Amino acid sequence: MVYSMTPIDLGLLLVLIGVILIIIEIATPGFFIAVPGTVAIIYGLVIMLFPGALNNPWVPWIMFLLAFPIGYATYLIYRRLSPPSKPVTESYEGLIGMTGIVVEKVVPDSLEGKVRIGTDIWSATSDRVIEPGEKVVVIGVEGVHLIVRPLSIRNRRG
Repeated sequence: MVYSMTPIDLGLLLVLIGVILIIIEIATPGFFIAVPGTVAIIYGLVIMLFPGALNNPWVPWIMFLLAFPIGYATYLIYRRLSPPSKPVTESYEGLIGMTGIVVEKVVPDSLEGKVRIGTDIWSATSDRVIEPGEKVVVIGVEGVHLIVRPLSIRNRRG
């Protein structure tokens, strides 16, 4: 007995392939295979909803040509849902000029102080005592430790 694939089978296969591609994208972001995965799911659903359409010899060509605008629209939607993030700072010097908040008291000649910049917490020192909760600006870097100054001091001088 020879098995021939029905349109419903083809539609289910495309949906399955699309779901697998999206799962792979979620597991290893950056491959950007969610777009073809989404296109496969859309095509699979269309084929299952309109199985007789595949009898028309023009439908596969139309679907092929529509893959590009559908893929681009999907790309735009994904980009809007997850905009590109700012590039990661490649050196600690890239932190100079950034502002943060003191989370542990910063004191001169000590690296016990902690400053939160964005979601990261850094060891910090200063030429004066800075209490937790105060806003600071990074004015220098020593190794992997930041040299900070209260933000109000910078504004008064600059």
